[in-house]
Amino acid sequence: MDKNLVSINKLKSDIKFMESSFLNSNLKNQLKEVEKRLDEMSIQIHKFNSRFSDSGWCAYDSMNMELIKKCNDEFERNGLDSAEKILINYYKSDVKCLTHWIKKSSKEFLYRYDLLQVFFKNHFDEMYYSSVPLGLIIIDGAVNDFTKSKGFFAEGTNVDAWDCLVGCNDGLEKLKKIFNKNRKKTNFEIIKMPYRNGILHGRDLNYANEYVSCKLIALMFAVADWMRMKNSEGQRKKEYHKSINPLSTGEALKQIKYNKEIQDEIEAWKRRSVCVGKDIPICGNVEEYMEYPYIVAIINMLNAWKAENYGELSKHLKLMFFEILSEGRRAGECRRFFESKKLMSFKLIDVEERACALSKVAVEVRWKENDKVKESKLVFGCAYQENEKEFEIAVPWRDNGEWIIMPWDMNGLYSL
Repeated sequence: MDKNLVSINKLKSDIKFMESSFLNSNLKNQLKEVEKRLDEMSIQIHKFNSRFSDSGWCAYDSMNMELIKKCNDEFERNGLDSAEKILINYYKSDVKCLTHWIKKSSKEFLYRYDLLQVFFKNHFDEMYYSSVPLGLIIIDGAVNDFTKSKGFFAEGTNVDAWDCLVGCNDGLEKLKKIFNKNRKKTNFEIIKMPYRNGILHGRDLNYANEYVSCKLIALMFAVADWMRMKNSEGQRKKEYHKSINPLSTGEALKQIKYNKEIQDEIEAWKRRSVCVGKDIPICGNVEEYMEYPYIVAIINMLNAWKAENYGELSKHLKLMFFEILSEGRRAGECRRFFESKKLMSFKLIDVEERACALSKVAVEVRWKENDKVKESKLVFGCAYQENEKEFEIAVPWRDNGEWIIMPWDMNGLYSL
């Protein structure tokens, strides 16, 4: 595995250490299963990059692991051309429901939201003559803003990042070199690579095909992952170094005792079956949901949307926007997205307690946008998390954390 993947390598090392300690056979078997999955993941990623990077693909952190495995399996059965078809089909259809994530990945892509909408529309409409150059322009400009000096394809632009897939040896840096090749002669042949210089300088004339456009979408996801990982690099390093500093014996014993107490409490927790319209109202006031604090968080969020209180709304939906932004800036981004969407009504349609600190809440919302009434189902995860300054496991009954709203399915709000 690439030495850049520090956290995975450390986890494997920790598992090896724990396997040699005095654990019961059941726990050792569980550790071996985790180790087996980690090894399989490492192998699949290495195989994918070694097989597909020369053709303009690289694994990135948010990439579907099942897709990576499927491509590797097809490569072994029927070769590169057949395996590439799987990637083409994915980036022509399946990825459509994930494209809004690009906009949310960084402020640099958010600034280009209008261009992104046109790019994706042209791509999915197979208008490759326009999607390809626009994709190159968006990526180059976003990286230029991010680095504050050079675009993605410029010589000297550093696209490495600590502890992530796109920072690996066969990752983003390799694609950058391939796509930035000099194209000094006019070429009439079909190309399958998004050669930036040849396309934008008018030398590669036959670039408009699904291969080039799909590779640009994959590249855009990889660049978005790189930006996200680069932004969090300092905090991730800090957490990593904290994790490798051993506790004192007294602290370790205290932690073990606390963890045992929490484990016993979690095992004693009972899941409630929540029937909307019977146990709780379909659409009620906050006071009517006090027995279900995670629903209170959802109702408060919806009330803030309806009241057009974007500062409050951005606090509830901070995972929908950018953690790197100040509260004021996040509120501004929230306003930009929601101010054209006037919430008219909402109703709860499904509530599921999945664990003591995780619940799913589905809501049907109606809003007015551009003189049109729209309706969609939104799905949220509600997770109970420890406060930033606390270093203990958070559980709701200890009141040592807060309910965080995770936007699991917001696709309806992004409809054109």
